Amino acid sequence: MGLVFDGAAGNLRSISGIPGAAITGEPLSVGFEISRAAISPAQDAALVVNARGSSVALVRAAGSNWAVASLDGVQPGPALMAFSPGGSAAALYYGAGRVQILSGLPAAPAVAGEVDVSGLPVPLAAMAVDDTGSFLLVAAGPAESVSVYRVPMGSAPTLLASFRSVSAVRLFSAGQQALVTDTLAATVYRITGLSGAAAIQTIASERDGIQGLVAAATDTTGQRVFAATNTGAVFVFDLTGGPVTTLDCGCKPTGMFPLAGAATFRLTELAGGPLPVLDANSTPRIVVVPPPVRAIALPEGRR
Repeated sequence: MGLVFDGAAGNLRSISGIPGAAITGEPLSVGFEISRAAISPAQDAALVVNARGSSVALVRAAGSNWAVASLDGVQPGPALMAFSPGGSAAALYYGAGRVQILSGLPAAPAVAGEVDVSGLPVPLAAMAVDDTGSFLLVAAGPAESVSVYRVPMGSAPTLLASFRSVSAVRLFSAGQQALVTDTLAATVYRITGLSGAAAIQTIASERDGIQGLVAAATDTTGQRVFAATNTGAVFVFDLTGGPVTTLDCGCKPTGMFPLAGAATFRLTELAGGPLPVLDANSTPRIVVVPPPVRAIALPEGRR
């Protein structure tokens, strides 16, 4: 089903099986402690930051195993990392207002270029990159005044829209549309016309019962939008029409993290308990992945 970052162990773990019948595996052998990780939506790679020295490496699938590859030319200590929707490109943001673009992922990673975002408002709240690595979407600015810009490589930024806040921006439909999560406004927006006259559409808001919005995502076709709230409610909106489906995850979501499949999302971080997962590949449902078995320290003399 994919990968999950285990912050307590400073490593990655694989989730094996299918939704409803999965297990959390042992930590992968990467050779160093990981401080941060960004996992590819394709679930075949992850960008990881070494806790010692802050260098960036790529963990990628190699047959039935996982291999660690160094990344020539990638600067250490990125403040934010984001994969493209298909996992073929990635963007790494640095506090000096620079973004490095990686292409050829995961098999042949290379630095495709840099984008200067130092002229945009601060702080940078979220970003997304398209699968060709040709442009970024950047959400920047203080709370109550966050703007989303389209930044082509080698060209000046273009203002698309402004919001109260932006916790995440996601590209879909081959980079032609974007989903924006505004947690302060408890609203999910869709932006179309990214390369021309941008248009904004409200997908979900408080009128739909959204209270305490945490995260939103789309399926791989872009036909359905999913929204999770801090009350444990998960909403499914069909953009082609039809009623809204509401589920109770029995948890406090921290995000919507893609797993393998057209519409499978992990709802929380790995924190010792079961991992709740939204499985909407057919009839939407909530399933759980059991937590990993951790070593238990026993009194001296016992085994």
